[in-house]
Amino acid sequence: AEAANGPITPAADKILQENGCLIIPDMYINAGGVTVSYFEWLKNLNHVSYGRLTFKYERESNYHLLQSVQNSLEKRFGRVGGPIPVTPSEDFENRMSGASEKDIVHSGLDYSMERTAKGIMATTIKMNLGLDLRTAAYVNSISKIFTTYRDAGLTFN
Repeated sequence: AEAANGPITPAADKILQENGCLIIPDMYINAGGVTVSYFEWLKNLNHVSYGRLTFKYERESNYHLLQSVQNSLEKRFGRVGGPIPVTPSEDFENRMSGASEKDIVHSGLDYSMERTAKGIMATTIKMNLGLDLRTAAYVNSISKIFTTYRDAGLTFN
């Protein structure tokens, strides 16, 4: 993995690739910190902590899930001896109490980084770039910028 700010020169990158080294480019490696800063900016912009808006909905959804399991069990096996209670385990109960801000940020970061890595790999394969993840990352980045500008009406067609 490359460190911050492109410490591998283009010539060195070529030599490393020719020797079978897979270089994970700095623009991807450092994207995690930038992504978390973006999440924090959004949170501060809206003056609302993560999870505050969805806490009640998620908790009720989890109780509905447990009730659905109980109803399915009772439908399948009957209620001969009374209701079949389905109670959450301690771990599930803790999760039902709502995700922490840290949990939510990690989840969003995992999703963003995984989606980006898959995109880089797909472009590498599609363009037959071999081990050149840097070019694939640049192609994806420029494509996203173009799409944003085009959708905003800032390009010539």
